[in-house]
Amino acid sequence: MEPISRADELANRNAPEFHGVAGWPAQPKLMPVVIVWSHGGSHVEVEGSFDNWTTRQPLQKSGKDFTIIKLLPPGVYQYKFIVDGEWKYDPNQPAMFDEMRNVNNVIEVHEYVPENLEGVSGFDPPPSPPSSYNCPTPVADDYAKEPPVMPPHLQLTLLNVPPALDAQAVLPRPQHVILNHVYCQRGQNVQALVVGTTSRYKSKYITTVMYKPKARRRVLDGSIRTDQ
Repeated sequence: MEPISRADELANRNAPEFHGVAGWPAQPKLMPVVIVWSHGGSHVEVEGSFDNWTTRQPLQKSGKDFTIIKLLPPGVYQYKFIVDGEWKYDPNQPAMFDEMRNVNNVIEVHEYVPENLEGVSGFDPPPSPPSSYNCPTPVADDYAKEPPVMPPHLQLTLLNVPPALDAQAVLPRPQHVILNHVYCQRGQNVQALVVGTTSRYKSKYITTVMYKPKARRRVLDGSIRTDQ
């Protein structure tokens, strides 16, 4: 193994930093740039320093304008239009002289950085307070409280829909607020405990009903008996 000289060591220190498995340097971020020609013509192309003036790219006609979208890294670029075979520059866009005293349009591409970082951070959801993660143990007063009142729209279950006069009538489409909830049928004349739940699969609705007869009490020989 040959020893590394002082010059080689300094050269290695000044070498560009490489990233990635393949050993290629990090690529600059590409920014979309819209180039527009608004001065007529039937066929418009653009050529510029973004590829060292090597290729011409045609612009697409959009209404009265010709446009093209290019992805360019941040930097300053000169370009010029070829309209029906003739070199032209757009006087309404920034322009400059090149080394040959030709007038070219110029564009400076910047990497987008939000000006108001505080305004962008304002869209982040607020963090949950630490108090929302605790779960206190219920006390005796909690069991003595009345249960909360059920919202009225949750009573619109199919169990409480009035019976249709026509046996072939189609049941109404359930509202989305009642899906995946368990409901108890209302009414005192039902001698059973009836509960049901409605779920949806794509465009179809499925209602499952379960019931259990209520216990009946009767008096026999002065004693009360309960039929299960």
